[in-house]
Amino acid sequence: MAQSRFLCLALVSIFLVALAQPARSMPNFARKAGMSCDGCHTTIPRLNETGFQFRKAGFRTPDEIGKDAGTSFKDTFTARIQARYDYKHRTDVSPTVSTKTSSNQLTFHEVTIYPLSGSFGKHYGSLTELSIAGEDFVEIENAYFRYTKGTEKSFWTFRGGIFHPFEGYGASDRPYAISRPLIQTTTSNQNGSTQFTPWNFDEAGIEVAYVNDRTSLSGTLFNGLFVTDDGGSFKAFPAAGGELQKPSTGFKSKDRKDIQLFANQILKEDGSGISLYYYNGAIDLPYDSKMDPANFEPDSSFANKFSRGAAYGSWRLAPKLEAQAAYQIGQDHFYDATTASSSGTFKSKGWFVEIDAPVSDMATLGARYDTFDPSDKKIDNNKKSITAFANMPMNDGLQWIAQFQHIQSERVGKDDLKDDNFQLRLIWIF
Repeated sequence: MAQSRFLCLALVSIFLVALAQPARSMPNFARKAGMSCDGCHTTIPRLNETGFQFRKAGFRTPDEIGKDAGTSFKDTFTARIQARYDYKHRTDVSPTVSTKTSSNQLTFHEVTIYPLSGSFGKHYGSLTELSIAGEDFVEIENAYFRYTKGTEKSFWTFRGGIFHPFEGYGASDRPYAISRPLIQTTTSNQNGSTQFTPWNFDEAGIEVAYVNDRTSLSGTLFNGLFVTDDGGSFKAFPAAGGELQKPSTGFKSKDRKDIQLFANQILKEDGSGISLYYYNGAIDLPYDSKMDPANFEPDSSFANKFSRGAAYGSWRLAPKLEAQAAYQIGQDHFYDATTASSSGTFKSKGWFVEIDAPVSDMATLGARYDTFDPSDKKIDNNKKSITAFANMPMNDGLQWIAQFQHIQSERVGKDDLKDDNFQLRLIWIF
């Protein structure tokens, strides 16, 4: 009965969000350009062609490259606050016991400020994104400098600092839903988590990109990740500076840099496009993931050299119908205790398909199916999810997103673990 009430609440909330009437959000970029948010977005935060080119050119339109930006301080600051409501229901069935648990929380999610974010001079741009969640420390999501040189149809862009993993388009851009696809947020796993995911790590790096009309090619050199003790468990962090630095001695990957290649081909201005992704890196992992993290030393570690490759595609089939899909495959090394070697490899793979229905100029309803296999050498370890959502910018800077997600995780010798989660998130950006 409780689960039925929960499902009804989720469906009603998504329906109400979908009925809300859109208006225009006006953060700093839109204020400076004198545009409404649908000039750069399909549904926030997803970018259309204008928005993608604006970001790639250093927060100016490509025809403004080489012209003085005329930016004032008020054009470089935006802030965002988020609150959320969560309902979670878990069904855990084993051969001896069956348990069902549920919880609900109304929480402050995050405050984010964007100081010194915009275009400067004739060729420069920068983005700073600082986030604070509850009593947590300040997280630097973006803090980079960008230089752009060329013409409206053909230009080079260089950036350095801390930034999100990639600048995608269409299916590889930020999702309409709250959650990202499993292929971007789930680790591969053979004898323990490999820690790396294509998203979630804002790394320090340098990047060069070339944009020719609707084609963009990017190559990035990242400082990489390292694993350390985090409250009694192993956790990976980006080596981004300050306290987040790789150990200076001993570990095999301490000086190794990660490489990423990314290509976007815009097909239509409405978000239809194709993207290709490749990442090659290395991270030092413990021989035994169950060991005490406080005793993690070079002689109890091995270097996992890994790679990920993915293809994304999206197409607006009709004004009110859009399809998205992606496929990803990866390879990792694992430590074999019987041979005391890390030469063995295993593969991970996953894909998703999504159907979206833009119900107005800025609002979108949608559903996505995901599947991910963390290791091809293990059985009963797949994860699957079904996600339904509604994304609705309501008025000047206000936005609601409602999402229901069913996640089913396979387990050896047990029934699948089932999680049913509903989240309603309120966002205000100004």
